[in-house]
Amino acid sequence: MGTRVTALALATLVLVTAACPKGAPPTGTVTPVTSPARVYYDDSPAFRDSLRMVVRDVNTWHNVWAQATSTQPTPPALPDIDYSREMVIVVAAGRLTPGDQIHVDSAGVRGGQFVVVVRTTVQCRPFAADAYPFEIVRVARSDKQVTFIEHRDRAPGCQ
Repeated sequence: MGTRVTALALATLVLVTAACPKGAPPTGTVTPVTSPARVYYDDSPAFRDSLRMVVRDVNTWHNVWAQATSTQPTPPALPDIDYSREMVIVVAAGRLTPGDQIHVDSAGVRGGQFVVVVRTTVQCRPFAADAYPFEIVRVARSDKQVTFIEHRDRAPGCQ
């Protein structure tokens, strides 16, 4: 029995090793998106549907900013974005309840793609009201295809 288990383990190791690419590790790094990268966050109905968007030019940025701040009585000034070095990521959760949140956790190049990790957190006991959380962040510019990776969690302390 011991020889059979050892042979099976060795065969599995050989198959896994053969299936894994050899050579240099994947290029690029996916790094956390910290508070200074946050351009704007709101729970207003500016974006009523779920949305994942990459903004790489100033004209699109003007339109997105106008929509994002459209529910504000006095909209904040348009933040400057250096599109030679940066791009903007917009994530909206759609209709949720107050206290639910959406955030860009991390972003960066992994393999041949630009990866954005989005986390939506819902509360344990939702309020009987609507909220439309969205976040806008700035990240290092990339012309690579963008892939969004989604995580959905319940707030800490939920059972």
